[in-house]
Amino acid sequence: MRKKLLIISTLLSLALGAGAQNVSDLVITEAEVDNLSGISDGFGRHSGWIEITNNSQGTVNIGGCYLTDDPDNLKKFMVSKSDLSTKIGARQTKLFYFNGPGFVGTFDVDFVLAKGSTIYLVSNDGKTIIDQICIPADLPADMSVRKMARDSKHMDFRTEDAPAIPSPGVMNSDGDEESGAQRMAHEDPFGGVLTLTSVSVVFGALLILLCIFTITGGFFSGRFRNPFKRSPKAPKAGKAADAEVAAAIAMALDRELGGDNEVAAAIGMALDRYFNDTVHDAESFVITIRHDGSSLWNDKSKNFRQLPR
Repeated sequence: MRKKLLIISTLLSLALGAGAQNVSDLVITEAEVDNLSGISDGFGRHSGWIEITNNSQGTVNIGGCYLTDDPDNLKKFMVSKSDLSTKIGARQTKLFYFNGPGFVGTFDVDFVLAKGSTIYLVSNDGKTIIDQICIPADLPADMSVRKMARDSKHMDFRTEDAPAIPSPGVMNSDGDEESGAQRMAHEDPFGGVLTLTSVSVVFGALLILLCIFTITGGFFSGRFRNPFKRSPKAPKAGKAADAEVAAAIAMALDRELGGDNEVAAAIGMALDRYFNDTVHDAESFVITIRHDGSSLWNDKSKNFRQLPR
């Protein structure tokens, strides 16, 4: 039983850790306090709101996280865990309306925004502050404070100094994307990385060319052995031995036959032809069938039926 409880607690801690890691990509990108004629919630109410943006490339569930304006009370308002609409897609936003107590919607916060306050987004562990936004005390009505991204690729948000026209639900990016040369100027101001890369490419190409020319030159000059060239076949070692055996047999027959040179010579020639594989016919293994029109099988006169008399 204890082992099961230990396994379950370990899995829960891992799940909570993974969730905390995902929600760390959330950013409070905009806030408006005096919303007199701007966007309204689902019930037509004009109230203060904040915009939370998912800065990652995956879906993040904000359910279980906290919103607060009191650093001593980080669990002032908890986002509902049971609503699937709390999931924020990649580079998408969600709006939370600060309607105050008495409203129980998923995105209705039970306290009111105030000028000069700071809104904190707290992780689902109730301790880690993910992001915060400071609301100026002199923020005009129907104006918002927002964070703008440097470009839509890096999403490096920074707070604007001047109040802005509210743009709820829209990605706050100035659209001024840096080119590759501009990013290189920021990341490598002295050009060291670019120089090393260029030199490495040049020397690598020269080394490859040197290897190619060395190998091809060796093949053409004969210094290297051509693997595709056939080497001449070595003569069979048994031929000379077979000729000596045939000569020895012929001499022995000559002594046994008592000087009958013709018979000994014939036997020696036969043995020589046998050992040199010249006694056998060379067959081509090709069968040629020639059609003969005079065959009895094709004689129509032989195929007539004889009528009975």
